[in-house]
Amino acid sequence: MNKKIFISAIPLLSAVLSSCGNTYNYQEHLDDYVRTMKFHDQFNVLQLTDIHWNVNSSTLASKRYLDKVLKESKDHIVATQGNGAKIDLIEITGDQFMLANTYHVRTFVNYFEEKADEYGFRYAVIWGNHDRHGIYNASWLARQFERAPHCIYFEPDDNLYGRSNFVINLTEDGTASTATKWQLANLDSGASFSETAVSPFRDYDYIRDDQVDWWLKEHEKVGDTVPTIAYYHIPQDDNLKAWNAIHNDNAAYKHKLFKLEGFADNGDERFASKFIKEGRNHHLKAAFMGHAHNVDWTVDYEGVVLGLGVKTGTELYYAHIDVNSEDPAMKEGLLSVGINENFDLIGASLVTLRTGEDFELEHLYYNERATGDFAKWVRW
Repeated sequence: MNKKIFISAIPLLSAVLSSCGNTYNYQEHLDDYVRTMKFHDQFNVLQLTDIHWNVNSSTLASKRYLDKVLKESKDHIVATQGNGAKIDLIEITGDQFMLANTYHVRTFVNYFEEKADEYGFRYAVIWGNHDRHGIYNASWLARQFERAPHCIYFEPDDNLYGRSNFVINLTEDGTASTATKWQLANLDSGASFSETAVSPFRDYDYIRDDQVDWWLKEHEKVGDTVPTIAYYHIPQDDNLKAWNAIHNDNAAYKHKLFKLEGFADNGDERFASKFIKEGRNHHLKAAFMGHAHNVDWTVDYEGVVLGLGVKTGTELYYAHIDVNSEDPAMKEGLLSVGINENFDLIGASLVTLRTGEDFELEHLYYNERATGDFAKWVRW
């Protein structure tokens, strides 16, 4: 949990407090970062992102919306996959909170624990940049996740950059003693950073070399042929490179859905991550993230699918899709989804893992409406 740089006094204090213990070398403790679940054909991973509970949030209204998204997702899974199919895992990819307090955190964790019991899923939590900005100690927040029985989260006092770095190995029987069929890599890309210890100049973060090297070692342990999907918060340079290649150079990459704002990557080549480049050579099939609320664009970029999940809920800003818009990006997105009515770009994303190396991706747009809620599934 190498926290070299943070944006305010509270995170700086957290970093000091977290450094008081004995720091260990992640390379000597690779097994500690592994959690396991039992794999089966049509293993369903629901991505929620950028929920953004804050001091102005109505937790009752937000929970009502989440209730509807979870029910719609479960009903859709059963309708398309048959009785007995369910949400197996929820990946919450950052910015659960922003300027929230301890009440919001406890309510959030309690909510997902109750739903985990009801639906039979587990949930994994990844840090976003705004999760650091709260009326709580950052290490206290981490402990709430670590102590929740259904939550998959791991944060040691180690020399690996970031907080939420761990893998979920989907194995034949759910234990580490049998073969891994899929690996889910969870990485922390979410803090604001500076290249100096103290600096007023901040930028969005990137997946560091030590995180990539850590994941490569974890992947090597399960076998080089095991397919992997990664989840993190902030898009990396590869997203923008793919977008520019398509729109400036006429590259023929498959792409779909909406990109209505910038990816908010770090934008500086010297901060470019090697994660996707290395992943191409190590069976990385896809990487899914959040962060940009007006983007849920997905692209197959030279063999790795890069996708932003649909923002979950109405906190902060989100896109209003207008079928009569003359904006080229909105027209392009509407053409790709085939929806002919106005809606808001909020909901969830669903990945279904198959035996072998195939997966399916669907985006759910879910809007609460007085005259009947709007729910639309779009397949990638």
